[in-house]
Amino acid sequence: MLFDLYWRALGLPLSRMKGVITDAIPFSLVETSLWIGTAATVIFLLSLLPRRWHKRGGRWSGWLEARGVRVTALAFGPVFLVALGLGQGAFPGSLAPTAWRTPLAERLGADSLPEGTFRAWAAAREARLHEALPPDEQGARHWRAFQALSERDVLAACDTSLDAVLDALHLPAGRTVRAYKNMGPWTATIGLAYGGPAFHDPFFGEIAIVSDADMPAPHYWRLTAACHEAAHAKGFTREMDAEILTQAALARHDDPRLRTLADLHFLRKTGLAVAWPESLITESQRVRARRAETEKTQPVVRALRMVARKLGMRNDAAKYGARTAVETWNPRHPFFATVHHVVPHAAGGSHGRE
Repeated sequence: MLFDLYWRALGLPLSRMKGVITDAIPFSLVETSLWIGTAATVIFLLSLLPRRWHKRGGRWSGWLEARGVRVTALAFGPVFLVALGLGQGAFPGSLAPTAWRTPLAERLGADSLPEGTFRAWAAAREARLHEALPPDEQGARHWRAFQALSERDVLAACDTSLDAVLDALHLPAGRTVRAYKNMGPWTATIGLAYGGPAFHDPFFGEIAIVSDADMPAPHYWRLTAACHEAAHAKGFTREMDAEILTQAALARHDDPRLRTLADLHFLRKTGLAVAWPESLITESQRVRARRAETEKTQPVVRALRMVARKLGMRNDAAKYGARTAVETWNPRHPFFATVHHVVPHAAGGSHGRE
């Protein structure tokens, strides 16, 4: 395929080079770029004001009128911010080359999955989740072990597991993912307003997750986000592709805690009434209360979220493969049908489809 040729010849070497540099830098390049771009944009706009306004700036007036300053501010301000935006994979019209990839549901093929088979599959995974987290002392020990997993643990495990999945599915390899960053004020505000509290930036090759202080979330969500963003960093820009690979990478892993995470990831998308283990319910209730208190301190996020909702610009769970409770079953569902087809081939052993 044409994209595979591009990826092997140019895309992957470039991704690996950017990854080595980006992962070694302790702060977010995207966050820093947004601050620089915003400051440069303000300078550019000030330079466009009539001269009578510049005179009020005293010794700064001549500096603002300098052609070199205006051109530099234009390049590092509006032009750079537009380029950074068009390089994202989450939005229509993305110029990120990986957004041009054939969707995995098309490339890998998908089973025609009868609704009865889907429901039985979901019931089996729900039963396995209860076996992993029973309401007794053994379940409490398993829950503590699960909670002990960190985002960096999952990132490292998924990096290796994703490589194995891509190899098993005869897909081009991706870069090694070594680190994630915390989202800063700019990226956190944009992400929370849009509904994307974690991101992979194709421009820099950086991945980041919102801090727990800015968005309290269940621990499993943060662990899944680390694996999901690693899948993006491997060169798969579409959310559905990243979710398919995340499920395959978690489901095949030898660590039973990651397979539990795979079951949680799967069941949350089904749209079915799931009887969650008590430990998960308790955590969700506690997090919901914390988030309500946190959002009281975020008036800007709330205002931007309302505007984004009215403009139809909020993130959509459907593009991640999530179903609703009232949704008619689609036997060619791009997430469930593809995972049903893929997992036996990607599992590489005894941890495939039940």
